[in-house]
Order: sequence, then structure tokens, then C-alpha cells
Amino acid sequence: MSGIVLSAAVRQHLLALQQTAANLATTQNDLSTGKKVNSALDNPTNFFTAQGLDNRASDISNLLDGISNGVQVLQAANTGITSLESLVNQAKSIADQALQTSIGYSTKSQFTSAAITGATAQNLLGTTTYTAGSFTGTAVDNNLASPVAITSATALTSATHADTLAATLATGSLVVNGQTVTFAAGSGTNSYGATGGTIYIGSGTVGDITSAINDIAGSGTATISSGAIVLSSGTSSTGLTIGGTSSILTSLGLNAGTSSGLGTSETAIAASGTNLIGTGSTPLASGSTLTIG
Repeated sequence: MSGIVLSAAVRQHLLALQQTAANLATTQNDLSTGKKVNSALDNPTNFFTAQGLDNRASDISNLLDGISNGVQVLQAANTGITSLESLVNQAKSIADQALQTSIGYSTKSQFTSAAITGATAQNLLGTTTYTAGSFTGTAVDNNLASPVAITSATALTSATHADTLAATLATGSLVVNGQTVTFAAGSGTNSYGATGGTIYIGSGTVGDITSAINDIAGSGTATISSGAIVLSSGTSSTGLTIGGTSSILTSLGLNAGTSSGLGTSETAIAASGTNLIGTGSTPLASGSTLTIG
């Protein structure tokens, strides 16, 4: 088959049509992208200039996003500060109301207390003070034909000792501050101490009795003066309690006598035994309860 031969005019029209088609494709691409220059082939200078401007616009957009976030943070901080200011104003209002109130409480009760003896800034409980009480028993004579006042050397009862308290003395006990001193028959070794003990009638003396009382209640509690046994309570809060067998108390002259320094509720020592304590005041002590209604 022989080739197609185009005349010069036809060929010229064909080239024009091809150029028109190319221009049409370029125009359609520009319309679809919205850009006049889409590649470096279109216009190298304008393409790279446009690309640089696009990059700068993207950077500016990122900066605007950061600025927007910062503005939102500042708005949140402003909201918090406004809330705090409102709370401060409320507190100020409450404080002003409290200042305008003359008394912020109502009296429930009140009490007064006398001065506590011995109270200091370091010890508000104070100290207990007591005045010693004393008791002087009835004067007792010994069992001689010509009786004289007994002394600490006077025997209780003895067939071989002339100076005796009595011809016979009943056995029994003497109770001092709850501790028992037992009077036993016959002779033996007398033994006594802080917890009581035993005194033998046949070998004991009046001095053994006062010594036994002093061992239990404290030195100087029991002495002998002109045939009478003298008892002292001391200044201790525990005082002195003496009791025991009635006949023994009678023989020692402790069933009657005179007392001094005793409180109104105390009496002289009798056969049944009573308290001999000093007078005084007892301040608040540890463990005391104070009730306010």
C-alpha cells in the first residue's frame, strides 16, 4: 500500500490542529489545578517562586495554630484567676461579718476555783499539804509495889523482871496501818519490820512495841513520855491507823487520851482502832475529772 501524501496546506492545518489540542490540554490542566504554572516545564522561575511562597504560607499557618493554642491557655488561666478572685471576695465577706459580731460564741457554763497550794507554771496540780496530828495515850504505871511510869525498858510481863507492864498480859495483836504485830505467849526472839512481826510477852518490852510501830508507820511515830505512849500521824496523806486486841490497847493506855491537830472527822484512838491523820487540803491530782455542763 502506498503512503499517504499530504499537501503542504493540509499538513499545515494538521499541525495547527495538533497545537490546538496541546493548548487545550494545558488549559484544562490549569483549570483543574487552579494554577497557571504546574511544573518547572511551564515556567521554571515562576514555579520555584510559587513553591517557596507555598512553603512560607505553610509555616505561617503552623505559627497561627500555635498562637491560637496560646490564646486558649491564656483564656483558661484568666478564667481560673477570675474564680480565685470570686473565692477571695467571698472569704473577705465572711471575715467582715465575723468582725462585725461582738461575741462569736455563747456561754455554756463557768466555774471558779480557789488557789491551789503549791501550784506553779510548770505544775498546775500543786502539792498536797498536811498538818501532823498527834495523840497522847493515858499514862501507864508499871507493876511494882510502888508503881512508877513505864519506860521503853519496861518488860511486858516477866516472873524475873520487877519492872513489868502487867502481871499478866493477854496474847493478841496490834494492827498498824494494816500490818499485824502478833503478841505471842512465852519467851522468844522478837522480830518485826515494815510488814509487821512477832513480839513475845515473856521477853518483849514496851520499847519493842514502839519500835514495831515505827518500823511500820515511820520513824518518830511512837514515843514514850512520862509513862504515856505518844503517837504522831506525820505529814503524810496516809496518816496512821492503829487497832487490835482491846485488852492490849487498854494495857498500853491507847483506849483513851487527848489528841491535837486532828480534823473534825477524826476521833481519839479507841479499842476498835481509828484513823489518826493530819489535817490539810488535797488539790487536784493526776487522774481527777472536771466536768463542765
